[in-house]
Amino acid sequence: MSQRYPHPSEPAPEPDSALLGVLAAVIVALIGGVVYGVVGGTFHVEISWAAVALGFFTGYVSGKAGGANPVLQAAAAVFSIGGVYLGELVIAALITSQDLNIALTEVFLSHSGLVGETWDLLFRDKFTVLFFALGAAGAVAGVRKGGAR
Repeated sequence: MSQRYPHPSEPAPEPDSALLGVLAAVIVALIGGVVYGVVGGTFHVEISWAAVALGFFTGYVSGKAGGANPVLQAAAAVFSIGGVYLGELVIAALITSQDLNIALTEVFLSHSGLVGETWDLLFRDKFTVLFFALGAAGAVAGVRKGGAR
């Protein structure tokens, strides 16, 4: 019984696991959202290229993990919007924490209403929609780049 090994010139079979790609998108969006929030909170601004980067990396890792499955474009776009929103909430929490001179964990656990009010005052405008759209567009481009083999 001889086992046939693929010839080096033959392409390896493509993994196509949408579930793995979606899971990767969730994890990267969460981590990226926190990083985006910390960077933005440090400088007290939204950063457009950071929203694009968050979306792109969410999509890219999702495409690498899940292959060229078209479902991943939509999933990565949705989760990147969630990541950008999480990042903006972290920015709002950092600003609230600094303004009130209380610990960040206390802001999240005991004063979450203030975080929402700060987000409404600082980020609820036409640019927020733009940042969500930039993150989603970056995610779609990332899936296309990461899923192409």
